Amino acid sequence: MTLVGFKRLTIQPFASNGDLLSEPIVIEGKKDKGGTVSAEISGLSKDPTKVSASNIAYYISRKGTGDVSVDFGILDMIEEQLDIIMGYYKPGKIAYIGENTEAPYCAALMESENLQGEAALLGFFSGTFSREKISANTLDVSKTFEPEADSFTYSAMTTDHDGDQNGQVVAKYVGTDAAVIKELSDQVLNPDDKTFTPAPEPAPAG
Repeated sequence: MTLVGFKRLTIQPFASNGDLLSEPIVIEGKKDKGGTVSAEISGLSKDPTKVSASNIAYYISRKGTGDVSVDFGILDMIEEQLDIIMGYYKPGKIAYIGENTEAPYCAALMESENLQGEAALLGFFSGTFSREKISANTLDVSKTFEPEADSFTYSAMTTDHDGDQNGQVVAKYVGTDAAVIKELSDQVLNPDDKTFTPAPEPAPAG
């Protein structure tokens, strides 16, 4: 499968009890709301292990996947959304990173196209995002400023969802069938058909 472009990334964070932690986070290049730049998926194949018998390589163990992960390049992600997927502690307007930082489990859905212009979807049922560093560089006044994408690593894991997806890591579909596209999206982003309910605003003092 040859992918052409990277149209959209949808992230669904989950609370520890499996409920939706927030509305889906959609990154699709809308002004001031972040855009997708790159994605590199690795670990889709298990490293084969040869088993010898009678002085020959008798069997190759090859079932399953390797350590599936995705390196994302995302430009100008909304800070509030970044705080959610990173698990930063944010009791007010200040986000804290420290001993209680714990990234939530998230589902992720990538949307692209193939060479024939058909939709190409890759969905990851569960995993966590990490961000190793934040960089700052001096401005070169002789050049036009070009912002660089921030790097995020998504570590995927198998799902315990019911149905065909049980025990799977990735869901893939290439085609134009709208019903199948919706089915994959629902399986990945909201398998239990839940609705996010924001916490009520605190009552004003006095």
